[in-house]
Amino acid sequence: MGTFILKMISNNKGQIRTIEAFLAISVMFSVLVLTAPMSSTPDFEKQGTLKKLGTNVLIELDNNGTLGRLIEGGNWTILKQSMDLLLPTGVFYNLTVYDENLQRVNTQEVSNTNQQGLEAVVIQYLCVTQSSDTRFYTIQLQLAWPQ
Repeated sequence: MGTFILKMISNNKGQIRTIEAFLAISVMFSVLVLTAPMSSTPDFEKQGTLKKLGTNVLIELDNNGTLGRLIEGGNWTILKQSMDLLLPTGVFYNLTVYDENLQRVNTQEVSNTNQQGLEAVVIQYLCVTQSSDTRFYTIQLQLAWPQ
């Protein structure tokens, strides 16, 4: 009878240990699930706003041929100042100009920040100069909001 009671006590201890282990695993699994990094979904409303904003700025600069003249003259500083004036404070940008052969034209950075780590939208715009020897330029404008 004594051995039977010892077996029952040891069986109960085994069951309790099994339940304890199961609960510990459940708690750890719950913690992992709840603290797993959530994947960030892009904010399409912000992206749409930035695309409209960037397109409007480029159209405004190109409205009377100013954009083409600045590019042909290599006036990167004035182009940067124009972008600084036309874009709202807090919007980061990077503008790159390419010729017909998709070779980079601008020798200076036309940018107000290093956009690494920011979710940027890219706007491509075709600029045609109004000079006697018509040239085509592709402008790539990257815009981002601070995070």
